[in-house]
Amino acid sequence: MASRTPKPTYNTDHIDCSWAAATRRRTSLFSVFHARVVRAAIKKFRAAMKSQTIDLHELQIDAQNHAHTTWQGTPALYLENGLATVPNIELDNSEIEVLIAAEGPAYPGIVFRQADNHNYELAYAVPHCSGLSDAIQYDPVLNGSNTWQLYYGDSYQGIADVPMNSWFTFKVAFLNRRSVISVGDQSPLVVEKLVHPFRAGQFGLWTFQPAYFSDLQIRSIDILDQPAGQPAHAPEGAVDAWHVKGCGVVHCEPNGVLNLNRLFPPSIEEVHLVRSFELSSACQVNFNLGYSDTLSFKLDGELIHEGENTFSGFADRAARGYAELSGELVSCELGAGVHRISADLSVSEGFGWGLVVTVHAPGLIWPSVE
Repeated sequence: MASRTPKPTYNTDHIDCSWAAATRRRTSLFSVFHARVVRAAIKKFRAAMKSQTIDLHELQIDAQNHAHTTWQGTPALYLENGLATVPNIELDNSEIEVLIAAEGPAYPGIVFRQADNHNYELAYAVPHCSGLSDAIQYDPVLNGSNTWQLYYGDSYQGIADVPMNSWFTFKVAFLNRRSVISVGDQSPLVVEKLVHPFRAGQFGLWTFQPAYFSDLQIRSIDILDQPAGQPAHAPEGAVDAWHVKGCGVVHCEPNGVLNLNRLFPPSIEEVHLVRSFELSSACQVNFNLGYSDTLSFKLDGELIHEGENTFSGFADRAARGYAELSGELVSCELGAGVHRISADLSVSEGFGWGLVVTVHAPGLIWPSVE
């Protein structure tokens, strides 16, 4: 007679099949579901509590002209050439939204993390540049000067359709050193590293040329759900630091530009910069220069370039007066050893004062700045 395979046996001592255990499992599942519902409700409640509409009549105005009026049927603040700050509120990580309209060329936008009336973050839309690469501009104000001629390109400017003679929504969100700036629902400009250090500060509205503002709202945020923007990079061969007379060693911005507005108030109009480099052998050295506003550039005490680069209109990119490399090289034959470059840079307009220089040569060595 064939033997039968015995039935397998299982140790079920560790399994609690009691009614109480089943109840506990159901209770646990319910608790997880309930916790999720409660967290979602709290999040929604907090979002509602964090959102706030600002009364435009309460703003502190520092502008050439302003009025509380109605434009196209909407109550509005008319502002011309200046700043309107919200008193008694400081924001650190937040989102600011406002309706804006302009009847002509203008640069209306939002101020945030304001330390005082001379130092703040600023972003604005440019209706008369609608569809162009600088329709959205990040333009930090330092020591009372705008600096947009120093902060250009995909890291600091964005393309958008910005209407004229109609309302549009403008929004700035900022978390730590990062900011997202947008017009309506269009693709935003993402600034990966704001120029001012992270701090809570006041906020408000700003414009150059007349504009209207309405429905100013703020809300707290703890996340910026936006893909990374274009990080700023210095061009290859860029001088990374200079010795600035009266200040000592000063390092350049992430995009390679030396921002003199960080250092000097408007009363200072000219500075002297120096830097040395070393060649291991005789060779040709190529210099490329970008600057704003007026430059005299010397090599070993001899003038090799002088010029002026200021805003002259909107005919083309060169007319903007950006402190960016021109593509026109200054070439010199030099012997082995240490050489010295120096620059006398002066400012004549309040759009950014700075310099970017690249130096290319085989065997080039940069000693530490002294």
